[in-house]
Amino acid sequence: MTGTEGNTDKDTDKEVRRDRRTAADLVRLCLWTFVVGVATGLFAALLVYMLHGIESIVYGQHEADVPVVTQGTSGVQRFLGITVAGLIAAPAWWAVRRLGRPIQSVEEGMSGARMPVLETLINVFLQMGTVAAGASVGRENAPREAGAMMSTQIAHRLGIDRGTTRLLVAAAAGAGLGAIYHIPLAGAVFAFEILLTTVTVRAVMVVLACSAVATVTAGIVVGDQPLYSTVSLSEGFGNLTVALALGVICGIAGMAFRYAASRAEAATPKGAHILWALPLAFATVGAMSLHLPEVLGNGRFAATSVLESTPVWTFALTLVVAKIIAVLITLRSGAVGGVLTPGFAIGALLGYLVGFVVQPLFPGLPPADFALLGAAAFLSTSMAAPLFALIVTVEFTGQSSEAYLALFLACATAALTGEILRSALSLPKQIQMPWSRRKRGT
Repeated sequence: MTGTEGNTDKDTDKEVRRDRRTAADLVRLCLWTFVVGVATGLFAALLVYMLHGIESIVYGQHEADVPVVTQGTSGVQRFLGITVAGLIAAPAWWAVRRLGRPIQSVEEGMSGARMPVLETLINVFLQMGTVAAGASVGRENAPREAGAMMSTQIAHRLGIDRGTTRLLVAAAAGAGLGAIYHIPLAGAVFAFEILLTTVTVRAVMVVLACSAVATVTAGIVVGDQPLYSTVSLSEGFGNLTVALALGVICGIAGMAFRYAASRAEAATPKGAHILWALPLAFATVGAMSLHLPEVLGNGRFAATSVLESTPVWTFALTLVVAKIIAVLITLRSGAVGGVLTPGFAIGALLGYLVGFVVQPLFPGLPPADFALLGAAAFLSTSMAAPLFALIVTVEFTGQSSEAYLALFLACATAALTGEILRSALSLPKQIQMPWSRRKRGT
């Protein structure tokens, strides 16, 4: 055998060993993805059980039984429910922040921080409990943080490298969001567009598989029906024109809400101040609910009011103002939660109000069309994620492909409007949101 032939054989052996290592790494990655997906889905199912249980205690019914759990309840019942929740949650959050280890955000987990188990679980259960009792924030942040925490723990115990850990944490966070609402594609897009901000074949494989596994696992409790029952958008000239107009109007409103929510998050009380600030905020929202029950909760009741019925414009105007105030004072008080479903509801209400003004120009369009396009446009800038806003709107309402073109225009126009506005006002691009929340002071 010549020297050249010997070198060729050695190179071939190295390539075979490298291929075997690569194949083994992929098999391990698939196994880790499956484990993280199942764990996240099971936890999301547990959180939904908890949600239903607390709703049954507070309202005598839960959302699996009726679409609006406040229906048929008394004002005193609603007020006491959220007020008592505030009195319980405030000292619990104070204690875990004062005595426990720092609660890490999803982005900190992606950067390699090991999210503490006990403190994260307490934080997660408090989020879900307060939302079930009527707190005006989204429930998606709880499974998102739980999935991320479990991923960081698994990665640490198995000695997984930093890059793979980052991918698994982002995939689990997106899967948690997808599982809690049965919106797997939106959960995957959240992981890509908001957390990872890059797309590779490896990332696509992990994120999509994790979201699918988690959603299927949680589906035994969550179900597979869209969150809202409403009309189907068409791609007629009227909807396309309205999409452009709402993209500008609701895009500006979404930007304003995003920065207002960020400022509220950043100004949360430190130390013992939460003991009075959070109960006061919850009692204020409870007082609003005496005559406006739809202000309670994560926004589902508010959005349902314009997606599935046609209330008078004065009711929609009152509700959107009350909902914005409720969300901001809740975030400002020190409570923790998401802004997805509150933002969807606010956008739907704004779109409905715009529709009330301009519908004489488009008599063939149902009011729900304006609400849907408004919700998508508002989310496009409030979440700074136009593709995510599009997919969420489709999966929340079970839209067909006919709706895509109008939603494309609404989300794209809103995103463009937001970027122009941000540049003109020199606003910062990176701001604090629930998934990027840093350690809270004590």
